[in-house]
Amino acid sequence: MRAQVARVLDNFLSSRYALEVKASRVFSALVLVAACGLSAAAKPREKDVLTRFNLGKDEDRIRLAPALARMKDRKSVDALLQALDYRRGNPRESLAITDALGRSGDPRAAAELADGWDYLRTMAMQSGELAANLQTLRGKILEALSRCGGEQASAIVAEAVNDKDPRVVEEAVRGLGRLQVKDAVSALQTLAGQGGSMTRAVFEAFADIGDRRAVSTLEQGLANQDKFVEVESAYALAKLGDAKMSSRLESYLKNDPGAEKVGILAAYYLAKLDRASGLEHLEVLMKKKDSIYAVLAADALGQCGNPRAVLPMTEVVRSDDSAVRLSVARGLGLHGGGRAVSALRKLASDYNAGVRAAALSSLVALGESD
Repeated sequence: MRAQVARVLDNFLSSRYALEVKASRVFSALVLVAACGLSAAAKPREKDVLTRFNLGKDEDRIRLAPALARMKDRKSVDALLQALDYRRGNPRESLAITDALGRSGDPRAAAELADGWDYLRTMAMQSGELAANLQTLRGKILEALSRCGGEQASAIVAEAVNDKDPRVVEEAVRGLGRLQVKDAVSALQTLAGQGGSMTRAVFEAFADIGDRRAVSTLEQGLANQDKFVEVESAYALAKLGDAKMSSRLESYLKNDPGAEKVGILAAYYLAKLDRASGLEHLEVLMKKKDSIYAVLAADALGQCGNPRAVLPMTEVVRSDDSAVRLSVARGLGLHGGGRAVSALRKLASDYNAGVRAAALSSLVALGESD
């Protein structure tokens, strides 16, 4: 009797296993079909964006360049490179394409970007000083070079630390961080004492480079009377492996010395470190009505690069504060993803013209709108 029961049970389990395997295969097939459908739908969309970029005028290319950057494929980068002309092109178009090439991260762009850098340097030597828009373009070229990488890019960025324009120097510092150039630590330490945005750029570069030779400079920053410098130091040390620094950053969320801006910076860094406390602090501030810090908190969520920041931003698309909605429209465009696109479509019909424009611009940059 027991043997008979065992055979029945064995047959039952075998049949159930077969059904589960069959169901699993059917599900996998459906997923594959859906994926193929999405891929097939995406390719014509990308082809359409490429066609409109190639046939478009300056303003069209400025508008569509970010969408090509997100594609990150050979054809999109080729189109950007073909459209780039530092000598005869519209400087605004050159700026947009340079930024897009940097966002693509394609090493093939480095040669063209280096050519643009040399051209603008020659112009500066001949004229003595470049117009403001061309000086901005120089900084953008440095940023793009640091995102594309390579020996040529590293050499140009390292040399630019000695530039006479402090804005270019600051961009070079950030670029050395992105490129993780360990040999630059000593040079960066000499710039750390300048204060303001330069010190922040240096400390964030230390965080990206990850070389412990920077620890002594960062520990000095912890003792600085400027609370912002202290927060920046704590973040860099946390990135270098000091576990105590995350708790120190969290202390600023509770003990902000009279100005929430310090707490916002600490929360921003905590969000970058993927700590829930930072995200929650920024969310509370962003949702607080009549708060002068709500927009700053929304900006921080948009720029922190943490995918978990998208959800709280989508929850304020109906905020009474148009400035918050505007910041969210920009921030969601930096993050992307299905949830962000859905929220941006709502903001694209906002009653405020500035919010609508920002949402539409983000949708275009994400390749989700004309």
